[in-house]
Amino acid sequence: MSSLRSTTRAVRGTLLAAVTALGLALVLLPAPGVRLAATDTSALRSDVPTSAPIRIVQANIKSRMATAETKADIARAYAQKPDFITFNEVTYRPDSWLVRDGYAMWRTPGNFTGETPVVWNTARWNMVAQGTWLISNKRRVQPSNEFERGIRYANWVSLQSNLGERISVVSTHFAPRSGYTVDLIEPSLKRLGQLVKTLRAHGPVLVGGDLNVNYKSRTDYPRSLMASLDMAPVYDVTGTALSTGDYRGSTIDYVLLSSVSQFAVDRAWVQELNSDHRLLGADVKLTGTSAAAFTPGTVRSNPTTSPRAIAFLVIKSINLAPEGAVVHLASRRLDLPGIEQAIIKARQRGVHVQLLTSGLRMSAVEKRLVKLLGTRVRAKSWVAHQRAWFENGLPAASSMVSASGGIRALRIDANRALTRESYTRVTRATVTIDKPSYDRLFVPFLRAAGRSL
Repeated sequence: MSSLRSTTRAVRGTLLAAVTALGLALVLLPAPGVRLAATDTSALRSDVPTSAPIRIVQANIKSRMATAETKADIARAYAQKPDFITFNEVTYRPDSWLVRDGYAMWRTPGNFTGETPVVWNTARWNMVAQGTWLISNKRRVQPSNEFERGIRYANWVSLQSNLGERISVVSTHFAPRSGYTVDLIEPSLKRLGQLVKTLRAHGPVLVGGDLNVNYKSRTDYPRSLMASLDMAPVYDVTGTALSTGDYRGSTIDYVLLSSVSQFAVDRAWVQELNSDHRLLGADVKLTGTSAAAFTPGTVRSNPTTSPRAIAFLVIKSINLAPEGAVVHLASRRLDLPGIEQAIIKARQRGVHVQLLTSGLRMSAVEKRLVKLLGTRVRAKSWVAHQRAWFENGLPAASSMVSASGGIRALRIDANRALTRESYTRVTRATVTIDKPSYDRLFVPFLRAAGRSL
């Protein structure tokens, strides 16, 4: 059951290194209402720092429903205005039905791999990595034209918010407890646990899916195994098991937390669908260090799904710099929308800005910033021009901030200059939050500006 079938593709950032070190087989495949019940736990864990609310919706859209019913259920999922949607049973539903404006989706097309896509809100979240993971691979003993219910995959994405929060979201659907798949719940949960453990090394994880086992059952639900994997349904936190299945009010759809220490749960609710499942929604918040403004690692912008990921990251590093902090900004050319306003506001609140540029001609943004900051490199704020860019060991673009978002010595290096053109090309940025990394670029930055320490 542990064998994987797929081809691999490159993993973003440090995720591949972590997976390789763990020796796990990670599959990365090419991409192609009325509320019935709710629980409110907003008073819980009020002493723990939290991020902005995150809304996840789990929606099992029953296969073979009529087109009108299917589209109505999908619309109800989006009506919740979620950050994330985990869909089940949508193998043969086209992407055009499943993805709405302002959202993106990941799944690997295929009879088995395409059944469990993940959807995210692109206004807040930028994809960092993605993949597909085998959950179970049990076939019928006798050849049959019937659907192989024992073959199951999970799709997952790792994302970073515009505020620097890092999270992974997994969509899964376990085989039912009947016939030749009756014994697959615990092995499937173990496989899911392996994936969550790997992703958890890079930040909190949310899992949405139909696990086909009743949370209310004292004998069938694998409570001890779930606990040993350090995963917990939101029902554990709210204390209420919401009925998600039509059969005898069963609770078979889940939102799982990678660890209860990483999340606060504000509330959970269900809503009727045409499907034989109810929609399950949950509002959660990241807690403690999980809600840090910046996370070390690699961030990518993609012109199709997240063209402004790097721009948001750099602008945020300036916006979150407090009074007295220093922003050392380097870019071979600078005309990124929003960055001039961020620098103006930073100066107004007492942040010093030192800008280093290159290129044959200054952009209109650079010329205006010269008037704002001046050109005396011995001052606390200035603009300097340096043609010998790479000779000084400078990346195409970098934002070094002495303090930002509660973090000291923040450094963000990008492989493309901070221009509008970067929106049309894949761009990579590396984030570090340690002083040695900061200092290694600080010296050549000042040298290129014609200033010694």
